Amino acid sequence: MARTVDVSLLRKIKQHGACETLDVSACFNCGNCTAVCPLAQDSTGFPRRMIRMAQVGMEPELLSSEDLWRCYACGECTETCPREADPAEFMAAARSYAIARYDFTGLARLAGSSTWGSLLVFALFSVLFSLLLINKENPGAQLPVFDFLPGWWIHAIGVVLFSIVGLSAVCGLGSMFFRFWIERRREGVNLRWSAFPGAVVSAITEAILHRRFRECDSEGNPTPHSTEPIYRQIWFIHATVMGGFLAMLLATSLDFLLKPIGSPATPLYPMRLLGAIGGIVCLYGLSLVLLRRLKAKDVPWRKSSFADWFFPVLLAATVLTGLVTEIVVYLPMNTVGHDIFFVHVVLAMDLVALFPLSKFAHAFYRTLALVLFSWRHAPAAQSVVADAQL
Repeated sequence: MARTVDVSLLRKIKQHGACETLDVSACFNCGNCTAVCPLAQDSTGFPRRMIRMAQVGMEPELLSSEDLWRCYACGECTETCPREADPAEFMAAARSYAIARYDFTGLARLAGSSTWGSLLVFALFSVLFSLLLINKENPGAQLPVFDFLPGWWIHAIGVVLFSIVGLSAVCGLGSMFFRFWIERRREGVNLRWSAFPGAVVSAITEAILHRRFRECDSEGNPTPHSTEPIYRQIWFIHATVMGGFLAMLLATSLDFLLKPIGSPATPLYPMRLLGAIGGIVCLYGLSLVLLRRLKAKDVPWRKSSFADWFFPVLLAATVLTGLVTEIVVYLPMNTVGHDIFFVHVVLAMDLVALFPLSKFAHAFYRTLALVLFSWRHAPAAQSVVADAQL
């Protein structure tokens, strides 16, 4: 089948990379990256096939491939590439490009392709959320903006904004799923709906246990057992960040559902205790992430885009202000608690708004990719029956 080569795709992806030196066009498909990648065992041509798609402009195939999200950036492919094409950084840039293409608002494209775009989106959200949190009836917190913008109008904007963000996340996942479905049907792949629940269970198990992630250690060596202590391995750092964040999210949700807003709580209140523990665990992982990016010694920490710094810094600031708030609220002379809590809530709302637009989106796109991969490679119905008969 004839295909017209579109070199613009590679240029667009490069705009989402960590540096101007990203030159995956140097790749001549030798297959070295596939040979050394621990995740290529059950996926033919990974990651080489992704690079080839970008080189010839196969955007529909690239955006519909679940392999794009299965890379854990161990960096072994980059370390051993004879052409210094930096496949690991290409995969990161391609995922950022995919997030921008899945998002219908255009904000992900603006935030992912430039530093100033990211800052502009962050500033817009921060200003809006700050206005939403100001009590119009409190003279001490009143701003002149309310002289011509009614409070109910600003709150309505907030509701609409979060609705658009939620819709963007749903549409992004739907777009990825729909592209996957169309391409697999075009390829003649038989996708059985009966195998879909099993694929979901398999993906959730993998996401929780990080079994494949553990094959890549912090030095980029794809070995089953890392030479580093477990508390410094990449998969463990990732698990502490995500696990701590989920613990804080659960604590916040339970606190909202079970405790009246504004009512006092002791330091040993279960939800407050869960949130504090989750925050400490998350902050541990984030400190290692930022320290390794600062040292820029090993792949994947050697090259960092603004987005690589922005998300962990924003999350760390949110966690820190939350932990400080939990401490100062019990101090006898609490004069700054309200201000710190205000900053914490604004940052937390920024995180929610930026969830489907930033690197944080990997959390659900990668999970969906694991589902699609397991579903695509589920045993055929005939094979299942034959195995049962044996």
